[in-house]
Amino acid sequence: MKNIFYYLAIFLGLALTSCEPMEDIHDEVNSKLDNERAVGDITYTLTEDDYDDLGLNFPNFNSVDDAKSLLPEFLADNYPNYGSKSSANITFDIYAPLPTERSLIVYEVTTEDYDANEETERFDNFDDEDQIFDFLEGKFPDLENRTLVSLTYEFYDGRPNTFNNGFLFVDGEFTMIPGLSDEEYNLLGERFSNFSNEDEADEKLPLILKEKYKFENLEAGDIKPIMFKLFVTDEDDVDGDGSTTDRTTYSYVKYFVYNGSSFEPYGNTLSQSIQFGNIDGVWIPDNTIRYTLAGSDYSVVSSTLMDVYAGPANNVGRFQSFDVRSSSSNYWNPSMLIEAMNVVLDNLMPNAEEGQQYVITFAAYNGAVVNQELSLIKLNGEWIINE
Repeated sequence: MKNIFYYLAIFLGLALTSCEPMEDIHDEVNSKLDNERAVGDITYTLTEDDYDDLGLNFPNFNSVDDAKSLLPEFLADNYPNYGSKSSANITFDIYAPLPTERSLIVYEVTTEDYDANEETERFDNFDDEDQIFDFLEGKFPDLENRTLVSLTYEFYDGRPNTFNNGFLFVDGEFTMIPGLSDEEYNLLGERFSNFSNEDEADEKLPLILKEKYKFENLEAGDIKPIMFKLFVTDEDDVDGDGSTTDRTTYSYVKYFVYNGSSFEPYGNTLSQSIQFGNIDGVWIPDNTIRYTLAGSDYSVVSSTLMDVYAGPANNVGRFQSFDVRSSSSNYWNPSMLIEAMNVVLDNLMPNAEEGQQYVITFAAYNGAVVNQELSLIKLNGEWIINE
């Protein structure tokens, strides 16, 4: 019996003393595996199937924070061979609806309305947009949220005009939504000042929007609202005749987004991108920008540091590479390289925010020209090594 306990004690002792070496071995293996994984840059746009795989009901996220929470697992599953210092720029859609009408008021400003305001009574028209908003606030003081007022009024801007524009009441304020004139409906092939259905509106409104904003410096992603009309059943008795079965003209708000060459219906989603970095095998959202020095960057370093490091600065400007041989009279030691990268980044991004990160690839000469990297972060106004 004593022998049994003796051998058991030996076995337990071996097991206990073996734990720590085994953990060290596992850590070493994991580290080696991570070092053997690829280091690369991923650029990817999510597809509808990707959103399904993420367990989402729609092909978009509700917020950027949701994307930051779910995408690391997506990257780990789809790019298992990418290791530390890899980066990924992922483009995705977020749900970003814009307000439209829930109820409608159709109103034409009368002579009595103009006469009630000393600024408009003389000529029975508006001549300043502020007058329109003042009128609306006085005329409709208790509107429900997202009420659209389809307003017809006279406006003088050097010549008299009759306009029909929308004014959408959202969160206590009116926003003007430009409408179409009778002439614009005719230009689009309509006999009357309305469309037959929404599909027709979607097809034709981009044409008039491009004309309306032809003198504006549009950029891809710009969103423009417009009010359009359909001839529909008057379910809300908008015309006030007591019937909800007749047909009349209703006004609607719709948004269109400029894609760089034309307008298309806005689908209530915005395209966003997030940069992720791989640290110790884990993908985390980060703001790292990877940048490779161009010829002009070496020239900036050379001219800026010529009075400080004459030989090395002249050499880097001439050969477009940093001499990293410690035996060379043109040697760029680690602290000098950081100083050089400060010159580059301050020139490249003078207004970079605190915490901005860069991975800089530069040409180095160690007997042959090779690429080397420095990982930097901006802290206290200075670019330092990002550990």
